Amino acid sequence: MGADWLELVFVTPESRPLAIFGPAAGETVAGLLAGAGIEFVGSAYTTVEHGHLVIDPGGRRLDVNRVVSLPRLEGLQIPGVPVDAAGFVPVDPRGCVAGLQRVYAAGDGTAFPIKQGGLATQQADAVAETIAAAVGAPIEAEPFRPVLRGMLLTGGDDRFIRNPIAGGDGEPQVASHALWWPPSKIAGRYLAPFLFGRDELDAVERIRGDHLAVETVLGPAGAPAVPAGVS
Repeated sequence: MGADWLELVFVTPESRPLAIFGPAAGETVAGLLAGAGIEFVGSAYTTVEHGHLVIDPGGRRLDVNRVVSLPRLEGLQIPGVPVDAAGFVPVDPRGCVAGLQRVYAAGDGTAFPIKQGGLATQQADAVAETIAAAVGAPIEAEPFRPVLRGMLLTGGDDRFIRNPIAGGDGEPQVASHALWWPPSKIAGRYLAPFLFGRDELDAVERIRGDHLAVETVLGPAGAPAVPAGVS
């Protein structure tokens, strides 16, 4: 059975898809959704009532078989660590936890509103530099200046998208070629090379598991001589 009967509707409070990545990314994703036959409804909220999805504003009602909804994020409250109303840890641009001495935090548990792996690595860089400078390392610690990067997996030509949401580091970009290196899904100064190297090592191990590597020394006329080694 094909999927011709299937209709997909994507409803979001965003004005455009991936709005946080900038207008170019939003237009690109909107085009991809339209090309796949997926309806986009932006600047809207929904409620579920007796098998219907009600879209506000407007009160449009959709008969639905399945609803996939993202959960509301709530932080994990740690005794002795200050948190905001949603349970996330407030930090300054260097990762210092508000109201505490020599306590640092980075990543999704902090109160920074965007939760994304690449941003978490940038926060961690700022924390590491701050700690290193505090114990005497000869460096100038740089604060967290978020640059949002993401690889959009389309099932065809993937897109690389970048937006310096803090400003002062160029304009938002969308490209079919890599905008950072190595071109991993999670972009980070140290994490991306680590993940890239690990993936390459895994690929080598898979090849070794499927093949028998043979090395031999050729004789003067190109004929095989005594094998030098087999692994």
